Amino acid sequence: MTELIGVAALAVGGYWIMQRVKRKMAEVENRISKAAASADPRGRGEKLVLDPVTGKYKPQA
Repeated sequence: MTELIGVAALAVGGYWIMQRVKRKMAEVENRISKAAASADPRGRGEKLVLDPVTGKYKPQA
């Protein structure tokens, strides 16, 4: 009987931990989405263009 209570306690504890992890992941996802939406699209640097002669990417003029 003690083993059954221990297993039940572990199951309830595992369920509670997973719910907390899911909630925290949703909070982080929401924060990242808001930051990405408000970010400057030009903040990533210059746009690169493929040079057909060399086959290398160079900054757009």
